[in-house]
Amino acid sequence: MAEIKSLVSLVKTGANANDVLLVTNTSTGAAKKYALTNLFPNLNTSGTSSQPLFVGVTNKNQLNFKGIKSSTSSMLSVGTASNNIEVAVLPAGIDLSLCDNSTAQFSTGVNFNGVVSGIAPVSNGGTGLGVIATGAVLIGTSTNVIGTSTMSANGQLLIGNATTGYPSVATLTAGANVTITNAAGAITVAASLGALSAHLDTGSYNIDLNTNYISPNGTDNKGIYVHSSGKVILNESGTTLGTADSQLHLMGSSSNAISIGNGTNSYQASYTVKCDDAAASGTGGAGLILKSGSATAGNANGGGMTIKPGDASGTGTGGDLLLYAGAVASGTSGVGGAIKFYATTANGSGSTESARILNDGQFFLYENTTVAKTLRLTASSVPTMIRYQGAEATTDDGTTAISAANMLTGIVKCTPTTDRSKATDTASNIVSGLSLTADGDSFDFSLISLATDGTSDITITAGTGITLVGSMKVKSQDDADDAGYAGVGRFRLRRTSATAVTMYRIA
Repeated sequence: MAEIKSLVSLVKTGANANDVLLVTNTSTGAAKKYALTNLFPNLNTSGTSSQPLFVGVTNKNQLNFKGIKSSTSSMLSVGTASNNIEVAVLPAGIDLSLCDNSTAQFSTGVNFNGVVSGIAPVSNGGTGLGVIATGAVLIGTSTNVIGTSTMSANGQLLIGNATTGYPSVATLTAGANVTITNAAGAITVAASLGALSAHLDTGSYNIDLNTNYISPNGTDNKGIYVHSSGKVILNESGTTLGTADSQLHLMGSSSNAISIGNGTNSYQASYTVKCDDAAASGTGGAGLILKSGSATAGNANGGGMTIKPGDASGTGTGGDLLLYAGAVASGTSGVGGAIKFYATTANGSGSTESARILNDGQFFLYENTTVAKTLRLTASSVPTMIRYQGAEATTDDGTTAISAANMLTGIVKCTPTTDRSKATDTASNIVSGLSLTADGDSFDFSLISLATDGTSDITITAGTGITLVGSMKVKSQDDADDAGYAGVGRFRLRRTSATAVTMYRIA
């Protein structure tokens, strides 16, 4: 064979079907060629639906195989021993709940037909019963003995029975004010409270009346009503509720709103209605106000107030009306209370005190006090009336009229130096200035002459609306035995109308 030199190298990855090997048959001496690519390996998986053990061939002749490992190391282990790959199952790591038990049924229980002979007793977990009727309920009738009870009627229950020691089938029994209705698979318990058969004790719970009454018959809207504000209304007539303006509000048409006691069934010699005493030291006592109703519109009258003691029977004495002022604390310098009488001014904007009785018994009458009839002064000793006298008035030595303001002082002085004629104030001014508010009201005053010459007299003339009755001349003072003029005149003014006054000489 010829010598071959200087050949080009062939990379195995570049070999193809055109690259061949020359071969010689040693028997026949024939020369042949063999494709180089036939020398490279080719891998194939013969099984079906199986995973290949290899990955592939690289660089024409490099075989790449897959590794073997356990994806669940707690259930399978993989190892090599004596050049063998060993796969072992780990039973402790198998979760049977994840296994398909539909065919093996290794966790469905025991087939008692194959292992139990006869009826399983209670001691072996059975019931000891061969047959249980429809609707029967199992109950323990004795130790380790199971019996049955059948509920054959609507509303039946198993109810404890201390006599037998095990429950009995029975229905509920309705008591007073309760109704029970038994139906198929249902029991209805309802209240039917028409009347109490015993005392009702609410314990620590309240009764919510909502918008209803505690009424005398359960039908009429009258009786005791608790307003949403918490105020209590006593309504006897069933009328529409108005505004609850007090803690206790009485509504109705009866003239007697409150009565205390019930004759011989509940009678006391006296009853007291009072405010609670102050709880804290140094705190004043609560005031008590009794007020009748005011008119709200139109020419309507305000409500009157009557405090009327009880009438006597036979020769008995009618009840006294006693008004007490608060006492002063014993041994202190405190001041006792007083009983005061007030007249309210127009529209209730203020008030004027008319009279006062002090704690020591002193009685005061203030301005414009009217005594309708006789004012009688009686006592075991000589009665005394003391009246206030302010400073007297002085009218000039001239013709200036004697004004209502002068007369109001009760004493008017004048020192004439000659005979003087002096008119009175007008009737309208006298009515206003002396507060002669009604026809027949009168007022007395004195005119004193301080002249001592016996000749300078004062003669009163009538102002507008004035009618003079009697001598209107006041002589000057004269002490001579044949004269005897004291120099004083006493006069009475009497209203006859708002613009007319009669003036009398009374002394």
